[in-house]
Amino acid sequence: MSQRMTNYKLGSLLSLTTAFLIATQEPFTSQAAKHLTFVQFVCLTQLSLIISVPAMISRPAGRRDFVAILKDTANYWKLIVLFACGVSGLLLYKLGLSNAHPIIISAVLNLSPFWAAAVALLISRKRVPVSPVIFFGCLAGAFVGAMAVAWSQIGGENRPSMDALTDNLLHGTWIYAVPIPLLSALSGTLIGKWYSKFDESAAIAANFVASSLVLVPLGLVYLYVNSELHSDQYSAIALMVVGTIVSASIGRVLYQISLTVTDNDNGFVTMFFLLVPALTSLISLPLSWWIPDLQFVAGPLFFFGLIVIAAALLLFSLKTWRSPRHAAEGQASSKGVAPETANI
Repeated sequence: MSQRMTNYKLGSLLSLTTAFLIATQEPFTSQAAKHLTFVQFVCLTQLSLIISVPAMISRPAGRRDFVAILKDTANYWKLIVLFACGVSGLLLYKLGLSNAHPIIISAVLNLSPFWAAAVALLISRKRVPVSPVIFFGCLAGAFVGAMAVAWSQIGGENRPSMDALTDNLLHGTWIYAVPIPLLSALSGTLIGKWYSKFDESAAIAANFVASSLVLVPLGLVYLYVNSELHSDQYSAIALMVVGTIVSASIGRVLYQISLTVTDNDNGFVTMFFLLVPALTSLISLPLSWWIPDLQFVAGPLFFFGLIVIAAALLLFSLKTWRSPRHAAEGQASSKGVAPETANI
């Protein structure tokens, strides 16, 4: 039985690019998040995803696989599971932000590589390509760097005291955010496992259509009943549409391709997502000239965090590329042997 090649070098490049695309979401959608209601925001997000579907299935293979996924009733329960993961993550994020400091939420979400590695191990039987010491050491270093970047972007007057953070940690709603990275990783791993024979763009597009068929009609009815269909935040809406297409559509497809080339190694791919806070800040810099609410603080703490993240990810990548398991997989693939059977 043939097995696709595991290519961690290509996976590193794709994961890094995915992190950049994901980083565009917050600066491009922040204005809409502030000025639109929750239902307006969700509805507009789903409509933006639908807009991107024709481009995602523009290739003949993509259209063929898209139709095949939606025509096969055996896929419906899978679409329901993935829809439940997405909606649950959205609701938990809303609940988590209701009474929790963004720094604490950032800390919770930055643990995504840990949860992703656990999901990959349980669902795909995929172990991290390096020793646990290297993996958790690099994860800890990149996590510290990501938190330093997040902390650096909070202005002096708005920067909370340690007592305030401790009180928020003990009594805040951050606990609701804990399952979010787990649900996100689970969704990516399940798509990689269930739709491995299909084009990644087609699989993502099918899931976009399935979720929009539920959320958009319900959202529009709710907005109509509550007289919230109209909004004059045209620039915020335009930015959000662009940001959603770039991050949630293109970024989501590239994330899935990254999983494909690394043989569903979610822990490896999501390690690069720890760069998102730093990339988000850098993307916010040119936008801050146009949108005053977007601030970028280029202080020593920011550059310290950026250097720490980059060093941790570089070490992780080099150790992965040079790992015995990666070398064995590369040799097996070059000989046409399945990586899993190379050592049997």
